[in-house]
Amino acid sequence: MSITEERKIPKWKIDEVAELEEKIKNSSTVMIADIQGFPTDKLHEIRKKLRGKAEIKVTKNTLFLIAAKRAGIDVSKIENYITGSNAFIFSNDNPFAISIFLSKFKLKRYPMPGDKADEEVVIPAGDTGMTAGPILSTFGKLKVQTKVQDGKVHVVKDTVIAKPGDPIPPEAAPILQKLGIMPVYVKLKLKAAYHEGLVIPVSELEINLDQYSSMVAEASRNSLALGVEIAYPVPEVLKLTIGKAHMRALALAGESGFLTPDTANSVLSRAVAKAYALVSALGGKVDLGVEVPKQQTVQQEKKEEKKEEEEKKGPSDEDVGGGLSSLFG
Repeated sequence: MSITEERKIPKWKIDEVAELEEKIKNSSTVMIADIQGFPTDKLHEIRKKLRGKAEIKVTKNTLFLIAAKRAGIDVSKIENYITGSNAFIFSNDNPFAISIFLSKFKLKRYPMPGDKADEEVVIPAGDTGMTAGPILSTFGKLKVQTKVQDGKVHVVKDTVIAKPGDPIPPEAAPILQKLGIMPVYVKLKLKAAYHEGLVIPVSELEINLDQYSSMVAEASRNSLALGVEIAYPVPEVLKLTIGKAHMRALALAGESGFLTPDTANSVLSRAVAKAYALVSALGGKVDLGVEVPKQQTVQQEKKEEKKEEEEKKGPSDEDVGGGLSSLFG
């Protein structure tokens, strides 16, 4: 055979590339995930969770890059992420939605040497099902109080052997496996997403929903306040703007002494307050034959001052809260 003769490519590789190319073309989102050391059974669980939303496929990096190039992707944008062992997620959903979905459910596994606990590790009280023997010394090292009953090891009381963040004692592994306790969380490590020509690294895929919710709420409050200030003509804003204008109109009418059924109380209250103030000022100089209740005068003046301040402030927090409720249903 001539050294220049092309090496025959196995049919399975040709079929694999063709399948990958088709998946890439039919997906608006392709995500790359690191599966180095990731348990195969847990990957199968994720496949089931994503059913109907996305498809996961594990393949050789070289075959994926060939398929991506044939599908029209500029592989220079993604080849830095195609190293090590990877799984590829194909979907027509938004990549952020897929990332959030993956972060919501927790997969667990048994501990391995060097693992730290992701949750409190408790050896529960009761029959362990383990035969008394050398295992008793292991329980002793873990400071778990036990007793032997009918040849079986019984734990006397619930015992915490590791708190979240603590290293899990290596000797605890066989006991935890026997008891079915999985204190270590497993999360698929995303590397990046390719979405409609844009490469999104994992640092930008991970979204703090609480922070974004707070930012949106703050933006809404600020926009509503601005809308009220400039009297922007939309129903949600006008409800507050008209109320504010009404209060200012009443304040102006009361100050100018303009009498209407709505302003009569304010005008007369102001007149009475001013009359009492005048009588107080003249007290001791001219005998008007009028006794002024000092406390009433002070309270009336304070009431008028407070009303004027509220009218100048505009809508209250309750008003703005009500406006937000109408904006967001």
